[in-house]
Amino acid sequence: MTLETLTLLKNDSPNFFRTKIHPVMDFIQAEGISYESFDCYYEVEDSFEMVYDKIVKTLIDHVKSKGNLVYAVPGNPLFGEKTVEKLIQAAKAEGIEYQLHPGVSFVDVTLNALEQDPIDGLKIIDAFDCLKNPPDPRIGTLVTQVYDQHMASELKLQLMEIYNPEKKVILLTNSGIPQQEISREVCLYEIDRVDTINHLTSLYIPAENTAYQGFQGIIEIMKTLRGEAGCPWDRSQTSESLRNYLLEESYEVLEAIDNEDWDNLAEELGDVLFQLVFHAEIASEAGHFTMKQVIDGINEKMIRRHPHVFIDKEIFDPEEVETNWDAIKRIEKGQTGKPEEASGLAAEMKKIPKALPALMEAYKVQKKAAKVGFDWDNPMPALDKIEEELLELSVALRENNAENVEEELGDLLFSAVNVARLLKLQPEMVLRKATAKFVSRFEKMEKLAGQDKKSLNDYTFEQLDDAWNHVKGL
Repeated sequence: MTLETLTLLKNDSPNFFRTKIHPVMDFIQAEGISYESFDCYYEVEDSFEMVYDKIVKTLIDHVKSKGNLVYAVPGNPLFGEKTVEKLIQAAKAEGIEYQLHPGVSFVDVTLNALEQDPIDGLKIIDAFDCLKNPPDPRIGTLVTQVYDQHMASELKLQLMEIYNPEKKVILLTNSGIPQQEISREVCLYEIDRVDTINHLTSLYIPAENTAYQGFQGIIEIMKTLRGEAGCPWDRSQTSESLRNYLLEESYEVLEAIDNEDWDNLAEELGDVLFQLVFHAEIASEAGHFTMKQVIDGINEKMIRRHPHVFIDKEIFDPEEVETNWDAIKRIEKGQTGKPEEASGLAAEMKKIPKALPALMEAYKVQKKAAKVGFDWDNPMPALDKIEEELLELSVALRENNAENVEEELGDLLFSAVNVARLLKLQPEMVLRKATAKFVSRFEKMEKLAGQDKKSLNDYTFEQLDDAWNHVKGL
């Protein structure tokens, strides 16, 4: 405590303490300072937010009815004190005057215990906000309010997504209290096993010394590769030259998902991420946009398109969510016409990327048509349409009309996509599975031929067909 604070607590205004659970309270009582504590609120409310709101309401109501008061919190009132933050907002809204009087922050005594100079870089975060405000591995991080082992466990799970579980960290308890300070260096994965954790515990995570850490690291790597002393191949690339690489990496992600190969999926997602950073860096160099604009844009878009989550919290069923999504998309693109207007919907269909696989493009076109009711209620009529298209293809083949054959074959494939969509199946995935099944059976045929010391070239078509039917039954 400072002398100014001590004098303030001894004046005639009533004192309200957020908590009396603090080592300084022995001194407070010895000085004969009277006060009221809000500890009882912690025992009856269901969440900290409710406690904070109740404290603020009590203080504002007291000032309105009885006049001045002193509200005291541990340490500096502007360091990790949600009630002070809320109280300032409420006082401004009510036109109530207030003054802030500094105290010795836990940050001061913690850094003293760590023998760290914050000028080297320090990020201070609340354990409650770690998910929304994650650490930057390149600078030291002090996490406050690690008040019990359950909080330490939740925090550990979040931090292990950023740091190596075996990274050495420091748990500090009772910082600044003589003969009661505890400093323990443990591995990150062990922090919830420490039995000395209490309401005065903080976690210090030292900075990573290795270069190129985290998401910022991949951006720095790309800038290095594209720099004057970088890689000639990377420097020569353009958005156009990288198109196929992005497509290939995306398909490799899909393959890893299909195979449930999680280690490989992590690697392939990294390759896709690198491609995204590559394209953003090329665009940034040309003055088109930056990676920050890419990230800010998608963040804003997702919040805007999910009002039921981020804005009005209404509960929609999945169909309503999708309808709302499409309506918001049309507003974003300046389309004020109704969705059922054919010209507007056709324009949307034309905007579907032509780089998509044809099955996926057909699927998306059909989904858009279905939104105006141009659709069957179940797959059976669509299956009948396949028979109709198959008959028309047979006629075109018998007539030996190449142009009609191509057209009717396309109609048949389009109808097959329609059946898949009505069955709520992705035609691209369905065909991939069918192709994989064909390859597997063909491999079995080769093995059978190998057992007879032959190759498949040694068999007639009829023999191959018999072999195919045989492996189908295996």
